[in-house]
Amino acid sequence: MRLVRVLAGLGGLSLLVAGVLYAISFMRTPAIMLEHPLSPYAATHTATGSLTTVRLGEWIEIPDLDIALPVHEGDGSDHIPDWVALHYPGTAEPGAPGNSYLYAHGLWGMFGALLYARTGEEVILDNYTTHQVQVMHITNVVGKVAYNNTSYIRLMSATPMLTLQTCIGANWDTDRWIVEAA
Repeated sequence: MRLVRVLAGLGGLSLLVAGVLYAISFMRTPAIMLEHPLSPYAATHTATGSLTTVRLGEWIEIPDLDIALPVHEGDGSDHIPDWVALHYPGTAEPGAPGNSYLYAHGLWGMFGALLYARTGEEVILDNYTTHQVQVMHITNVVGKVAYNNTSYIRLMSATPMLTLQTCIGANWDTDRWIVEAA
């Protein structure tokens, strides 16, 4: 009988600890993630694949958010490969005067951490081939926008500006998350 009480007490204690850890995870999770805790895309695509350690060409890096992705030219479609940030066609080249629109999947290790972005955080455009480095900072966390809101692609700027976009859900018609840097 005493063993049963000890085991029941330990079980209760473990449930209490699990509850506290669960509550802490909610405190660290942006509210938007609570609306869409695990998308079908995230369930089938994990961030366990890793990029090669050899870096060539243009990369976008946001050290505070553990983002480091090569920048490739996109075609504006919903065909987005893993482990790259795509440059939206027709927008300014990254680092050049004007608005450069970059987009990537909303998974950890890709652009998923943009949900935690804060103004002032450093955004680095590093061309490992030419050794040119440009440091920018997050100026605005726009947050959630409708999937069909394309106004951020058409923003104009006389100085270099980055508009970073990721999806919140797995379908093409789910909301987007926008962060701006200059």
